[in-house]
Amino acid sequence: MAALEFLKNRITLIMAERDKAIQRADCLQDTLQETKELVTQLETDKRDVENRLELADQELDKMHEWKEEVIAGKSELEVEVEKLRRENDSLQNAIDTFETAFEMKEKQIEELQQQIDEFNQEMDDLAS
Repeated sequence: MAALEFLKNRITLIMAERDKAIQRADCLQDTLQETKELVTQLETDKRDVENRLELADQELDKMHEWKEEVIAGKSELEVEVEKLRRENDSLQNAIDTFETAFEMKEKQIEELQQQIDEFNQEMDDLAS
């Protein structure tokens, strides 16, 4: 009778641990999903910045052509070219920042996937 009671208590404890593990897995799954969505948004933002950078480069090329053609407005064009260079530098910095954030999020995804794998292993161990 005592052995039966011991087994009942042990099963109750194991079930509680399983429930906690399931809750933890759900939280990890939510975090992973949020991270994936953030990575997707960062990729979209990166493409937008790259497109803006390409447009800025094209505009910079045009400005250089105009500079050669218009001697009278030389100083005004030089100011505009400098603005485009600064914008180009700023856009490049933004791309670098997005790439760094993207790499960090990829690392977080890998860590979360490892935690999920560990959790799944724990669940398999508990089931055995």
